[in-house]
Amino acid sequence: MAARPPKTSKVKTAKAAACLPEGMSDVCMLLKTRRAARTVTRRYNALLKPFGLQSTQVSLLAAIARGGFDSVSDLAETMALERSAMLRNLKPLEQAGLIACPRGGQGRAQKFALTRKGDALLVKLIPLWQRAQDELREALGDKAWRAAQRGLAALGSLA
Repeated sequence: MAARPPKTSKVKTAKAAACLPEGMSDVCMLLKTRRAARTVTRRYNALLKPFGLQSTQVSLLAAIARGGFDSVSDLAETMALERSAMLRNLKPLEQAGLIACPRGGQGRAQKFALTRKGDALLVKLIPLWQRAQDELREALGDKAWRAAQRGLAALGSLA
């Protein structure tokens, strides 16, 4: 016999609502960073749409072009992605002929590089990335831009 899900009551909901801190959603770091990330991602993705790529894929192409990683796991750590998410993001780039594993490594030893096609595409995409950066900087203003850069760097260093 399957277990029944617990019944919820309006009394419990009322108690939970009564316990919420004043202005919780106004100061919630998680909510604010997720909302900001979605806004920024939409801005970049809109510019990249004609190329059929997402902003995460372009960031990944740039990281691969920059180099300095020894494996997929190392690249995933650099990009702050889980290894499985990294592999999901690498697959369409490899299928599109934008990256390749020149040494033919297996599993965790794989190390990708841009193909000529990937390199040429990234060169075309860099001005779009710069345009998105410039638009966001202009929308925020220089002071807020610098503060956001410092704040995001500080948050990222907490990992």
